[in-house]
Amino acid sequence: MITNEEKAELAKFSYLEAFRDGTLPAPKIMDLVCESQLAALGDFVPLKVKIKLGEFRNEIKKYDGKWVPYLPREGELNDRQGLNYIGLEGDTPFDSISLPEARKRTGKKLVEIDFSTKTQLYNDLPSLKAITDVWPDPCRCTLVKVNKGGWFPYHRDSVLLNRRTFRIIAFLTNTGAECYQWEHDYTMRTIEEGRCYYVNTQLAHRTHSYVPDSIHLVMNIPKTLENVFRVMDILKHGET
Repeated sequence: MITNEEKAELAKFSYLEAFRDGTLPAPKIMDLVCESQLAALGDFVPLKVKIKLGEFRNEIKKYDGKWVPYLPREGELNDRQGLNYIGLEGDTPFDSISLPEARKRTGKKLVEIDFSTKTQLYNDLPSLKAITDVWPDPCRCTLVKVNKGGWFPYHRDSVLLNRRTFRIIAFLTNTGAECYQWEHDYTMRTIEEGRCYYVNTQLAHRTHSYVPDSIHLVMNIPKTLENVFRVMDILKHGET
């Protein structure tokens, strides 16, 4: 649970002050190279990989009734849940559902690349390996379920050029236009159920579900040039 006091404390953060006091480092050349290459691809980019949803539906039944509330906030009713796919050493599928929750539980200022241990969920959902095994070193990955009326408000993730990871998202059950909305950079995006995408979540985005069980997998991939090239190797629409 994120309390109102914690939300107020987060709102006090200043990028300018953090840069001035030396706690916010400037980006390196390789940051600029990777970000420029990713930007050349687009901000909501379909990949060749498509998850077999029939297999996924059968596999995920094992977790019926076991999903964990996703980052509940004081004073809000928001029906969204999660399962931990890649987390901290010793994690189960029911731990470290969000980064703020993991930091609060461990008392450590964790970052995405600190999460590198596959949980039992990885073994229980072999259908997802078609995308998760593309990269040799994926870090924090979370299976997110948004139920009827659930939402994520407008926000941005890791807005700095020296972010350590970029995101791949596999849109799974009930994520088509009749069920689910993903508004990205203030434009509604068309999603093909089962399709995997590179998504630049540094841009403002929000989501909303009109039905139960809108599920997507959020993957954090270490931002290296080799990992960027791995994205380029599986673009749905690449060079001719």
